Amino acid sequence: MLQAGEPEKSRRTKADRTRARLIEVAKRLYQEHGSAHVTVRRIAAAARIEAGSIYYHFASRDEIMRAVLESGVSGAQHEVMQAIAEVGADSSPLERLRAALAAHLKYTLREHFSSRLTAIRRLPKRLREHHMQQERDYAEIFAGLLEEAQRKRLLQSGFDLSVVRMLSMGALTWVAEWYDPKGAMTPDDIADELMRVLTGGVVRLK
Repeated sequence: MLQAGEPEKSRRTKADRTRARLIEVAKRLYQEHGSAHVTVRRIAAAARIEAGSIYYHFASRDEIMRAVLESGVSGAQHEVMQAIAEVGADSSPLERLRAALAAHLKYTLREHFSSRLTAIRRLPKRLREHHMQQERDYAEIFAGLLEEAQRKRLLQSGFDLSVVRMLSMGALTWVAEWYDPKGAMTPDDIADELMRVLTGGVVRLK
């Protein structure tokens, strides 16, 4: 019998482990080949199980895609919250925002998170709406930090914070499309550059 305090992994059932493996395999295939070119049979072959066995864990190919997308958002949320916690609750909301944006960027680069945007559009409406709620919950982390900064008078007035948030997160999500890991800038450098734009601006006012 398992005792309290044993690793969570040891308490997972064989079905749980198989489902998690299928999600990881599907995610890798989506990243390598694009979601439109990955079939259930291909996922099964890569996971080394019978194609029909997948339907014990997922009702359809779309359900697999939704699980992959949800896994991605959950992973990003975990790392962003961890980065915020490391900065500390007593820090400035702008310091925590910078940490959150950097964590979002690093996760995006490592997990090819930007590719999920095209995959979302291919989901049936009922699955897409479920996933988009998870996206909104994730975005609320960043919205909360901006709102806190505004309450503490750390932001200039007159800006739509929803637009600021979407522009910031959208810009970082798409860094994966142009970023060169062998280049001069690190992900932290890019996060710092974005914060410079947000806090100081680019255009010199006369």
